[in-house]
Amino acid sequence: MAYGSGRPAWGGGDVEDGGLSRRTPHNSNGSINTNNGSYQQGGGGGRSYQSNYQAPQLSGTYAEQQTQVMEDAMRTHVNAETAANNVLAKLHAQRHQLQNANDDTWEMRQNVATAQRELKELQQKAWAKKRRLYAIIGLLATVDFMLFFRIVQCGGSFFCRHYSSNSSN
Repeated sequence: MAYGSGRPAWGGGDVEDGGLSRRTPHNSNGSINTNNGSYQQGGGGGRSYQSNYQAPQLSGTYAEQQTQVMEDAMRTHVNAETAANNVLAKLHAQRHQLQNANDDTWEMRQNVATAQRELKELQQKAWAKKRRLYAIIGLLATVDFMLFFRIVQCGGSFFCRHYSSNSSN
């Protein structure tokens, strides 16, 4: 088909006879093709497109056929725009979820940092208390040793009575 021949690019019939010829599609080997689906319907190749596109069934004059094609194009456009808006809405919702998750993660990191700082402070306080207790234990051990030494020195009595050798009996 040549451009400017008077035949529509999408049709198989003549413009002069006012319609399209109803030809049965054939495969390359000459058998009748029973797969009436278009490439947009996922007819093969392992792809499964979820589309409800149907090729226009044209009848009538050339002007009516063009009107039908335009109506089909507008219907397809509205369907595509609706699908795009649905996808955008889902993407917006997912973005909102991701932002909330990011905010929650950031808040959790701040909570962990605060908890680590508080645990470190508690650990420092516990070590300070331990050092104080060790100092008290050391002081009590020193006092105990001095008292024990005094008892040993005084012959078993806590109060020592030193009798001087100069005193008379």
